[in-house]
Amino acid sequence: MARFNHFYINACGADMVLACEAGLWHSGLIFMRELLKLSLPVVLGFLGIMFMSVVDILAVGRVSAVATGAVGVGTSVFNWAFLFAIGLLSAMEYLSSHAQGAGDRERGRRILAQAVRVSYGLGLFLTVLLLAASRRLEWFGLNEQVLVPSQRYLEILSWSILPGLLFTAFRSHLQAMAITRSAVEAIVLGNIINAVLNYMLVFGNWGAPRLEEVGSAWATVIARVFMAIWVGWDIIRREGSIPWAHDREEMARLWKVGLPSALQMTFEVGVFAFSTTLAGRLEPSLLAAHQVVLNIASVAFIVPFGIGSATAVLVGRALGEGKPALAVSHGRQGIALGVGFMVTSAVLFTVVPGVLISVYTDQADVIAAGLSVISIAALFQLSDGAQAVTTGALRGASDTRSSAISNLLGHWGIGLPLGVYLCFYAGKSLPGLWMGLATGLTAVAAALLWSWRRREKILLATVGGDRGSSVFSSVVASEGSAQ
Repeated sequence: MARFNHFYINACGADMVLACEAGLWHSGLIFMRELLKLSLPVVLGFLGIMFMSVVDILAVGRVSAVATGAVGVGTSVFNWAFLFAIGLLSAMEYLSSHAQGAGDRERGRRILAQAVRVSYGLGLFLTVLLLAASRRLEWFGLNEQVLVPSQRYLEILSWSILPGLLFTAFRSHLQAMAITRSAVEAIVLGNIINAVLNYMLVFGNWGAPRLEEVGSAWATVIARVFMAIWVGWDIIRREGSIPWAHDREEMARLWKVGLPSALQMTFEVGVFAFSTTLAGRLEPSLLAAHQVVLNIASVAFIVPFGIGSATAVLVGRALGEGKPALAVSHGRQGIALGVGFMVTSAVLFTVVPGVLISVYTDQADVIAAGLSVISIAALFQLSDGAQAVTTGALRGASDTRSSAISNLLGHWGIGLPLGVYLCFYAGKSLPGLWMGLATGLTAVAAALLWSWRRREKILLATVGGDRGSSVFSSVVASEGSAQ
């Protein structure tokens, strides 16, 4: 604290401390307002995508443990491919926000055009790949009761990847322009459609056929198509058309920035997807419990993920404006906010675990199995929040390589091998698998925080002069421009 006070007085002058306090406080409020403005639609966007799987689990959770497990396996395999493509498109957060920060709207259109082309090309390729994968799920050694329902669910869900990618590209473009209304509208309406169709098609209500897990998959496909059309129409209304022209330079940038991010998300999400297929070797009730708790943890994760996405935009925008010290400040505050939120989820997981699990299922054996692992999920909430926002801050600073390497080594080099050993060889069953996942997440968070610290030093070295006054002057300059 003494060191901070020394820096504070030197930066402001002893006779101006009160004025500096007011300026820094006001600047902090400006940052928080911007962060919440940007993160809220991202959180709602990914919660909207996630909530569709939540509704799917809620619906089939009233059917059987087998149906719940089948949806879990199908969703996990689907997400492995889907989130690779989402990670690639996340490069728009840096590229588009940098273009907007520099006032280059035409470049923003060119970036969107490349994202749309990638969405179509990669979306069609991954659809075919997932359809093929749905016929080879036996390679994962799934329990025989779960195998066929998982294949049926994945076969239908595969058709939602293209509209899901188009929605993401459209939303990211509008987000960089600080336009969020149509994305929020699409998410709300899409989830209403999904919930209604689940009610009809899973249980056979209102004269519809009873399709169980297949009906849930069709509900998600239809809802995602609607969301892409809704936001796409807003793009057409604002831009006159959806841009399509190929730009070799911008396409190369998209892949250069996005590919490491795609690999990072594949390594991170892939380990949880693979853990679900591993849990598929256990009893259906254990698989169902694994999916329920994983879904609960994923919902909590979406908030720091959204904060991380908004932090990426603010860091990228600050760098586009030539304010590296302000970018560092945005990164630090975003990380603190993300970790702070996850304290709340850790407390909830610890205090009311039974209530959370019971929302998803009324089957006693699934609830009992879920209680054995949700306490482990509570332990890695802070690590999960830290790594999610730090990944965003690094992405905003155009560093996606560190995240990819950290996730590869932490999850696949440490967490997964430990989980497999504890689950299948040390007799710990499902809790052992989750102990490995928690260890891997903690290792990833530690590595990413170290990487961000190194990145801070690089950015601050470009400011020149006294570090304290540089940071302060950048914040004050940002405040002045905002006004």
